[in-house]
Amino acid sequence: MNMRVQLVIDEFNRHRRQFEHLCRQLTPEELQRTVPGSHWTVKDYIAHLCTIDGLIVPRFAAMVGRQAPLPDTPIPNPFDIDDWNEAAVRSRAERGIEELLAEAATHRERLLRAVAEFTDAHLDQEILYGGDRKALGIPPSRVRFGGLLWGVAIHDPTHTRDILRALPHRAEEPWIQEWLGSVSDALVPQGVREQRV
Repeated sequence: MNMRVQLVIDEFNRHRRQFEHLCRQLTPEELQRTVPGSHWTVKDYIAHLCTIDGLIVPRFAAMVGRQAPLPDTPIPNPFDIDDWNEAAVRSRAERGIEELLAEAATHRERLLRAVAEFTDAHLDQEILYGGDRKALGIPPSRVRFGGLLWGVAIHDPTHTRDILRALPHRAEEPWIQEWLGSVSDALVPQGVREQRV
């Protein structure tokens, strides 16, 4: 395996372990808290992180000549990431944490199987990245795919910071402080960092 790819896979894995641990600690009351500055609850953010890989997998698989199932949440045409995320989260409102984490594990396994086949050529290519930029009024920008991949790898801690706005007492736990303190976006392109990942 390409050692640059191994570093990214390690980053994906370490953050997912911590994220799962946090999810399993949360009480039913904590899960229902609304995150300040958002209409989503803590559980909604968890559902988002447990479903988004399912949207990404088919594209990553195609990049290495493979196929992967399309997400069960229909993809709107024209595509809008915010609309898709809303639909994916809403359709899982009645699911429990373990069911969400099981779904996440399936998507993540497929995603990392594709990522493991990436080469330097994949990592170094430039792509046009839109992400959430439309909602922010920012035009798409060209970014290096390998840098975007690092942004995806830190998606769990990025939204954990959002979750902690609703759970400030959790943010004081040493293991959470050390986990989030260890996260670096140094390899993430400015075109990705300037908006929500």
